[in-house]
Parts: sequence; structure tokens; C-alpha cells
Amino acid sequence: MEVLLPVPLAAELREEREQRANAIEAEYRVREERRREEAAARANPVAPSPIANSLDRVAFIRAFERGLAHYRRNRRHPVLQAEELLRVMERISTLRDKDNQKRELELTKRLERAGALREIVNPAFRPVRWATALEYLRSAHPHFGEVTEFVARRVALSTHSRHPLTLPPLHLWGEPGLGKTHYANDLAQGLGAPLRRHSMENAQTTSLLLGTERHWSTASQGLIFDQICLGTVANPVFLIDELDKAPKGSQYDPLAPLHSLLEPVTACRIRDASLDIEFDASLATYIATSNDPGKVQESLRSRFREFHVLAPTGAQALQAAHVVTLAAVRQLNVRGFAMPEPALCHHVAHLTAREIFQVVQDAVARAVAAGRRHLTLADLPEDSDPSDSRHALH
Repeated sequence: MEVLLPVPLAAELREEREQRANAIEAEYRVREERRREEAAARANPVAPSPIANSLDRVAFIRAFERGLAHYRRNRRHPVLQAEELLRVMERISTLRDKDNQKRELELTKRLERAGALREIVNPAFRPVRWATALEYLRSAHPHFGEVTEFVARRVALSTHSRHPLTLPPLHLWGEPGLGKTHYANDLAQGLGAPLRRHSMENAQTTSLLLGTERHWSTASQGLIFDQICLGTVANPVFLIDELDKAPKGSQYDPLAPLHSLLEPVTACRIRDASLDIEFDASLATYIATSNDPGKVQESLRSRFREFHVLAPTGAQALQAAHVVTLAAVRQLNVRGFAMPEPALCHHVAHLTAREIFQVVQDAVARAVAAGRRHLTLADLPEDSDPSDSRHALH
């Protein structure tokens, strides 16, 4: 005898049976897809793409771009796109060279963990610290005053805009021994940005900036990719030292990548040759130094904001020596050590800021070793004092 069920209950049972059938069919499709992938993997010695289906791709993109929809433009900046990283990962899956494949997969894993966003450093976020750093730059490097004030105006501008801090490429040129490299280091420290130095004096190829081509056995990523994509900051400082001493006439121009890196329009789509990946380096700050700007090609000079640095006047040299000497003693943090008098600072005023720092810290070490908590002229090396007069100052 057939039992007739109420219409609502019969419809509910039919829907439940359909859902079970659909679930079984979906599970079967998943097993078949896995079986085909395993068979393909056995037939092909190269590992399959790590992102094999559309659902995985969507999940990967969401995870990689987490926070992208709500990030504050002046605080964080996207330097990589998920689709670009996926393209690179799929290319890596086809590599036959296992060593290259392993190396590149490790890099992509690091990028995946880091995500798309990088921090934007801006001293305007810490006004008290920036005010202290700015005062030190003005006092310790008075002959770089024009550069310092230019940067200070850019920082002030960033506090009143909704855009990240950006500094145009700076070219500091002048006679040797003016402390251009030391100033660049102090400026980066004041900005709160990591600094990466690259000397052009011995540069032979373009690879140090934008990586070595993948077909070379010694392939490695460039320092721009390394500092931005594998780092934590979207606007680090790159110090391009000895710009005028770059080798000329070689097959590979070591300055060639700068033409693209120094232009924001092209810098937002820079390619690292080692991993064959595009990324955004448009917020990076570049500081170049040279002794003779006439030896730098005009097409490159036009991309920089140039500053001619002159030797400090006598008063500026004495002021800088006093500030740097005190900073060198404070950094050592020797308990109870007396701050040196200005008269002692006069004996090192002819040195560069870096040399003063080194000489004073060596002198403090000598004084401490002798059981004293103050400096004397005898603690200074003989060649640091042109007058070679020796008496106690404390």
C-alpha cells in the first residue's frame, strides 16, 4: 500500500535527496580532479602549479592582498600585485632546473608571507623625533643647509596632504672630503628610513640594481627588489655613491637602470631580472654623490635635484665639530664621562664628520683605559691635531 506524504514534506525530502546527490557528485569530481593531477605529476617530473584552480586563486589573492581595501595611502603602500606573483609562481612550476626552482620558490614564499603592503616611513608621524634629527642635521652638517631645508619643506608638505612622503632624487656634488656620504647616512637616519649604499666606482653591470638574468648560474635578485619587496618599507633610501666614477664604454652600462628607477611613471612597474617579477619602486628615495658632475651624462643629471656642496666656513667647521664630538661621546654612554669642552673640539674641526666621530670615540676608549672619565689632548691621535699641542681639557 503506497503511503502518501503531505506535499510540503515530500518536497523537503526530494530537496534533501538532491542535495545528497549533488554533494556526492561534487566529491566525485574533486577526487577525479585530484586523480588527474596526481597522474600528471607522475608523468611530468616538474611540480604542478601551486595554484591549480580558480577557488585556490581567489583565496590566494584575498590572503595576499589582505588589508588592501582599507589601507591608508599615506601609511602603507602596495608594492606587489597578487596576479603578478601568481604569474611568477606558475612560471617557476615549469622550470626544469631544480636548484633554480627551489631558490625561486623560496623567494615567492617570502613574498607571499609578506603580502602586498609595505610601511611608508615619514618623520612627520613622529614630530618630536624629527625636530631633534632636523636640529642635528643643521648643526652637524651646516654646509648642507640648502639640502636639509629642502627635505624639511617636503616633510612639512607631507603633513598637510593625504599622500605619502616622496623626495625627488637628490644629487650632492662637490670636492672630496666634504662628508657627502656621511650626510646621506644621517639624513636617512633622521627620516627613519633604511639605507642601502651602492658604489658606482667598481660597478661593471646593471645586475646589482635590478638583478642578474635567470639563465646565469649565479643569478641573484637586485638590491632594489631586495630592499623593497623582501624588506618592510616602501620608501627606503638608496645611496648611489661616486656617480661620476661609473665605468664607461663597457658592454653593460651600470647606470642604465637609473633612467627608469628615477622616473616615478616607470618606477611603478620595475622588473627584477632574477625573478622576472614587476613591482612598485616609485616611492624610493635616491641620493647620489659625485665630485665632478660633468662626468655624469646629462640624461641622468636631468632626473636629479642637484645641490652644489661647498666646504664649510671656519665658523661652520667649529660648530659641526662641537656637535659631532658631543654626539660621539653620548653614543658610547660611558657612565660619568664628562662632555668635552669646545676648546678640544677645535683640534678636530679640520676633519670630516665621520673622521671626527671615529677619532673622538677612539679617544674616549683611551681615556677609559687610562682610568679617566674625561678627555685630554693626549687621547687624540697625533695626526688629528695640526697644532700638535698637548694639554688637559676637561
